[in-house]
Amino acid sequence: MKLLLVSNLFPDQAEPWRGLDNATVLHAIREVDPSVDIRVIAMRPVLGVPGRRLSLHARAQDEVFQPAYHASAYLPRAGGWNHRWFALSMARAERDLAAQGFRPDAILAPWLFPDACGVLLRRRAVPVVAVAQGSDVHRYLDMPMRRKAILSMTSSARKVVTRSEDLRRRLLHHKAEPDKVVTIYNGVDHHTFKPADRGAAREALQVPADEAVVLFVGNFLPVKGLDLLLESFAGFHRACGRPARLVLIGGGPLEPMLRQQATALGLDGIVIFAGRQPPDAVARWMQAADLVSLTSHNEGVPNVVLEACSSGRPIVCTQVGGIAEVLAPLECGRFVVAGRDPGAVTGAMLDAFRDPPDPQALHEQTRSRYAWSRCATEYLRLLR
Repeated sequence: MKLLLVSNLFPDQAEPWRGLDNATVLHAIREVDPSVDIRVIAMRPVLGVPGRRLSLHARAQDEVFQPAYHASAYLPRAGGWNHRWFALSMARAERDLAAQGFRPDAILAPWLFPDACGVLLRRRAVPVVAVAQGSDVHRYLDMPMRRKAILSMTSSARKVVTRSEDLRRRLLHHKAEPDKVVTIYNGVDHHTFKPADRGAAREALQVPADEAVVLFVGNFLPVKGLDLLLESFAGFHRACGRPARLVLIGGGPLEPMLRQQATALGLDGIVIFAGRQPPDAVARWMQAADLVSLTSHNEGVPNVVLEACSSGRPIVCTQVGGIAEVLAPLECGRFVVAGRDPGAVTGAMLDAFRDPPDPQALHEQTRSRYAWSRCATEYLRLLR
C-alpha cells in the first residue's frame, strides 16, 4: 500500500509538537506493517504565493516519510473558501510526488477544514480517509460555510475517523452519513509515559520533596480554560496542607494574561511557566507531579489525558468532549468534573492528591486499552 498523509498538522524541527499525534500514527502503522510506503505533504497556512516549497526540515525520526512542506494560501476574512485555496496549493506538491513515481492508493487527511475538504476537491479518484481531531468539529460546524464544506466532504470521503465518540455524535447530529463515520482512539507511548520513583524525578528536576505539584501540559489558548485552572489551584494551594506549585508546560498568546492572573491570585513564584518541552521531559514532570489537570471548554481526546494515566498519575478534568468516555474505564474517571465551578475543581484536586489511584495499576489499565499498535491496526484495517 502507498499511503499519503496530507495535513497542516505535521511536525517540523521548528515546531516539533505540531500535529505530533499524526506523526505518531504513521510511525505506529509502519511498525505494525513495514511494507506500507508512507509519504507526507505538510501544508502550512500563509499569506502569499500558494504551493511554493518551504524551507522547513523534518524531525530526524520523520525523514523516513520524506515530508514535503508547502505553502497553503490562507485568507482570514474569506475563511469559508480556504479549502479551495488549500486544493489549489496542493497542485505543486502532488506534481513533485508524481515525478518521483509515487501515486497513492489512499490518502489520510487529518483536520476536516480546510485540509480534508481541500483534498477531496482535488483527489476524488483516490480513496480519502478524513480525520476529525477536535476544534474542526466543535467550532467549524457552527460556521455555515465551513459546515457546508465539511458535510459535503463527508459524503465524498471513503470514511471519516473521529478520535472520540463525542466528535462522532456531533457529526451525526449535523446529518453526516452514519456508516461513513467511525471512532478510533489515539494511543499513548507507554514506553515514555510510565510510572517512576517520584523522589528521583523531583531530584532530577530540583523540585522539593515535600511540595504538592499540579501539572498542566498544553497550549495557552482560550479553549484550554486556564483561568479556571489558576483559580482552582489557588484554592488547592490554600487547602492541601503543604507547600504547592502549579507547573504549566506549553506556550501561547495567553501567557502574559496568565502571569497577571497568577500575580492577582497571590501565586507569584508558585505558578511555574516551564515553556514547551519534548515528550521525555513532559514524562519526567508527570513522574514528579502529584496530579495533572486540564480544565478545557472543549476537547476531542487530548493526548495529555492518556499520557498522565500511563504515567500513573491522576488527572483532574472538566467533563467535555471525549475525556469522560476514555477515562470511564479507568480509575481516574472519578476525577472528572461536570461544570466550571472552581470549588468543584479544587475539591477534585484535593481528592486526587489525598486518594490517588495505584500508579502501576493505572499504567497497566491505560496500556491495555490505548496502545498505539492497536490504533494503527484499526487504521490499517480501515485503509485496506
